[in-house]
Amino acid sequence: MKIFQPNWVHHDEKSIFSIDIHPSGQRFATGGQGCDSGRVVIWNMAPVLSEEAEANKSIPRVLCQMDNHLACVNCVRWSGNGLMLASGGDDKLVMIWKKTLSGSGGGIGAFGGGKSVEHWRCISTLRGHAGDVLDLAWSPQDRWIASCSVDNTIIIWDAQQFPKIVHVLKGHTGLVKGVTWDPVGKFVASQSDDRSLKVWKTTDWTCFKTITEPFEECGGTTHILRLSWSPDGQYLVSAHAMNGGGPTAQIIERDGWKCDKDFVGHRKAVTCVRFHNSILKRSAPKTNKLQQYCCLAVGARDRSLSIWLTALQRPLVVIHDLFQDSILDLSWSCDGYTLLACSGDGHIACLQFNAQELGTPLSEEDKNILYQRMYGKNANIDLTAQAEKEMIVENSDFLNVSKSNPLPPTLIPQQQPQLGGKQDDRSKAAQPLAQPVVAIKSSSSLSTPTPILKQIETKTADGKRRITPMFIPLNDDNGPVSHATNNIPSSIEFGSKSSETSNVEMKPIAHEEPTIVPPAMESPMGEPTSKLDNRLKKMATAAPLRAEPLATPTDQQSATSGTNQQPVPSQKLMERTRQPATYPTGKATIIQGNSFKASGEVRVQIQNGTVKTSYGTLSRVVGMVVNAQRVERKIWETVVGSPIVCFAVGAKYAIVCSQDHTIRMLDIKTGTPVFPVLSLTSPAVLSSFSSSSKLAGVVTESGILRIWSVPEKAVLLSTSCAEIMSGSFVTILHVSDQGMPFIVLSNGSSYSYCRKLDSWMLINSSDPIIRHGLIGNKANAPVRNIKSYPLSTIQSYGNFSGPKTNSFAELHSASWQTSAAIAFIENQIKICEMIVSPAELKYWYSMLGFQLALNGSEEKIRQVLDDLLGASHSLDTRMGDDNDPSVLGISKQTLMEDVLNHLKTQTKWQRIYTEYLDQLKFLKERRDGGRDKPLME
Repeated sequence: MKIFQPNWVHHDEKSIFSIDIHPSGQRFATGGQGCDSGRVVIWNMAPVLSEEAEANKSIPRVLCQMDNHLACVNCVRWSGNGLMLASGGDDKLVMIWKKTLSGSGGGIGAFGGGKSVEHWRCISTLRGHAGDVLDLAWSPQDRWIASCSVDNTIIIWDAQQFPKIVHVLKGHTGLVKGVTWDPVGKFVASQSDDRSLKVWKTTDWTCFKTITEPFEECGGTTHILRLSWSPDGQYLVSAHAMNGGGPTAQIIERDGWKCDKDFVGHRKAVTCVRFHNSILKRSAPKTNKLQQYCCLAVGARDRSLSIWLTALQRPLVVIHDLFQDSILDLSWSCDGYTLLACSGDGHIACLQFNAQELGTPLSEEDKNILYQRMYGKNANIDLTAQAEKEMIVENSDFLNVSKSNPLPPTLIPQQQPQLGGKQDDRSKAAQPLAQPVVAIKSSSSLSTPTPILKQIETKTADGKRRITPMFIPLNDDNGPVSHATNNIPSSIEFGSKSSETSNVEMKPIAHEEPTIVPPAMESPMGEPTSKLDNRLKKMATAAPLRAEPLATPTDQQSATSGTNQQPVPSQKLMERTRQPATYPTGKATIIQGNSFKASGEVRVQIQNGTVKTSYGTLSRVVGMVVNAQRVERKIWETVVGSPIVCFAVGAKYAIVCSQDHTIRMLDIKTGTPVFPVLSLTSPAVLSSFSSSSKLAGVVTESGILRIWSVPEKAVLLSTSCAEIMSGSFVTILHVSDQGMPFIVLSNGSSYSYCRKLDSWMLINSSDPIIRHGLIGNKANAPVRNIKSYPLSTIQSYGNFSGPKTNSFAELHSASWQTSAAIAFIENQIKICEMIVSPAELKYWYSMLGFQLALNGSEEKIRQVLDDLLGASHSLDTRMGDDNDPSVLGISKQTLMEDVLNHLKTQTKWQRIYTEYLDQLKFLKERRDGGRDKPLME
């Protein structure tokens, strides 16, 4: 434990009556006497906790000072979500403060003495008390706020509709000096100078129990009586009580409201008690059994502070003479290891603990299980539901929100994948470009059926039908798509896991979008085409748009007869193009027979071992041009002195890799070398071009990865896959236009290399977070568009399965799944930033908004929105985070609008939605005003 007193926290030598730590732990507030008024100060927590931050003059200490109260401030309390700060004082007022972007509404700048770092505005002044306000307390879920006063009353204010009064609790005959809420939400308790403690029901606001016995000997000798309720709801601990003539803190048990226990030891009256925010756990020292308990701090007029655990009979620690005057308020941080105390002498003290001393907090899931066992319900969910039922819709944007289950966002807009039986070139042109080189698997794959859309119809609350498209295979033999997509082999040139492939490939022209069909949906080899859907027979395109394997001169007529019907390959063509079944082995294998790949009208053909010389056997590489009439013409030819093991063809270049570890880069139009012959330590097993054909990459048997910029004749990346291969080998290689390599391993894991980080980024693996995230956030069918959606395309090649679930909601029914889903989505966002995929970045931000709207916490929602709002809003971003207003060319405000649109589907977030929408409008107006100003001058 550490104790220190930051002497720079003061109110100009005046008393500090109250202190409270913000839920984020980044700031804390103090309330007390100012020079000529009441004063509220918001302080930065970092210089209190860190000596380094305290010594750094660039880190501010005072964030904002508000001198709006006309008399001394007796209490300050943050709302549970950290959005608002409430202050009550001798001026009979309760003020509600909220952070703003502008400097209006109070602050240290308005009263002299410097410029505010943050700006807090009084959004509501609550008038209702006839005397000094002494204590404040926010209810669970911030539904209400209670204030107590020397007018003998407690006022319950509606925190959803300030300054509306819900009820005035009357019954005390003396000054009410403390108020606290039951964490389960059933009761609110108050303590008064009339020597009583009252418990009030929140259902009808009637007095449920009055307790007087422990207070009969007490006198009105304390300025405040801050009582506290334990986080498990089982114990209510009062301030100033007496037992045998000595001051105590009385323990009142919820079960029967028994008063047979108390905390003793202080020499003078107890002024304040404050429970730790969490239920704690640790192993018992002797028995090693798991203990669950609560922790509280007790402050008294004797200037001493004691810390108690409900699992111990004696105090954990007692600190005497901590101040020169009475301790008036206490506050625990959310992490539970920092305690702040303030005194009437105008100083504060900070106590820091560790997990060994206090224990570790119970998780939210375990806490809910405890609530379920004690009270038969999950307290948090129950209170939220209750608040939503009573909630009034304040923003018109929420009036038309559908009551049906919200649908998750889709990666590809709904109007794009209209893959019915008929499809013309205009619909193809409207789709984003895919990876240029597409492998034709076999002759039967020329008639491969395309997935169609099947309507899933649901009815909304108003009786309207909602139609959700879903990909399903056309063949009866295929299983459900949801089971097939996890094990889909590649039909794109940059890799294949299929058991039977052909070297025949095609290159679409710039304006065409080929339909990429997942092979798991294709008809099996040799299956009769009569079993396919009849609508697919009209999908063939003209000969120049779909490159076919070139027939011999004798077969030319049959190969080109009729361009309006799907061509049926001849038996000779089948014999020429089909290869024996091959499986990836990670070893360089000599290409057998004739093999070619095409790009536009140019085709590069490989013939191994066809030239016999006295010096050895040579392999032939031939470049040909195929015109619209499918007449081929040889334009160049070269020979290679070693058998060719792999090659790739781009729009301008071809890369040829040989068994002797050599690599040749050739001009596709002339066959002349672009590079000199290169040699690596082992033969290449995979080669690939980026879609622009400016970058070429190879992976060797030993895992060496090279990417070259061909026009610049320079290496772009040189690294090794060995550190991630772990006994597997690379089966797929793709190079993006930005030079990012994507590889898929034989074990199903996939990676991308980041040059900035000089490390491999994990794209897909058997990690349970990734598996859960990919299944729970999967689009209707796997996306196979490597140029527009590289991340989703690469992730679709994993062969990892998940548990069987019945619905999207079921995937997120457990509390751990929300954290897992959000962690996965945030990692997806960071990957998209690194691989420069703006379309997917926008999708995952939208998915993040969807998840947060359904299951997120208010703290997390605010953190995400603050990050998107910019540095002017958040203290963290002001202290060094990225200040760029856009990400990958997408405005952060656009991303913020996507998140807000999902929050709009849940009425419980309407306050957050309205707040951030107003700030977004303010930023836009300021930006537009800045643009217009020079024109006006």
